[in-house]
Amino acid sequence: MSNSEHIVDIFKRSLKATIKSIGKNNEVEINFVTEQTSKKGKQIQITLPTTSTLKKDLSYIRGETDSIALELRLHDSKIHNQYTTGKKIPDQILSVIEKSRCEAKGSKDFRGIKVNINKKHNLDLLNQSNSEFDNDNTLILAFKYVSYAKLSGQKLSGKYPYYETFLKKKL
Repeated sequence: MSNSEHIVDIFKRSLKATIKSIGKNNEVEINFVTEQTSKKGKQIQITLPTTSTLKKDLSYIRGETDSIALELRLHDSKIHNQYTTGKKIPDQILSVIEKSRCEAKGSKDFRGIKVNINKKHNLDLLNQSNSEFDNDNTLILAFKYVSYAKLSGQKLSGKYPYYETFLKKKL
């Protein structure tokens, strides 16, 4: 095993331990995949870090995993399910606002997490392409970023002003 593979392996173990510790859940199954990071129940898929991504995107990777850990810790699916409608757009909006609530609450409790999640959101906002802007997707992203900024008291950059204006016009 090369030194760089060893560093990545240590980082992967660190991410797993962080998710389980912050999430207060030792029963989650954490796998590293080449696709995007995602969570479905107790199955967590984390984008496989490499030495180049560690150097470039350390805070981003931490922000993704911190967000998942906070959702494990603070989200109550029984309560959430009481408010779902079975309609795609309203349920997606509810989900992104709930995720923002978990991130904002956790950011107040854990300062390092606040930095990581804020950096992640700012990088996402900076790197978004205009192809992501269709009416439904824009509405969901607007709720995601505006709810996080308002609940956490954080200032976001990139395309955030666009989303804030878009949401004001819609509401």
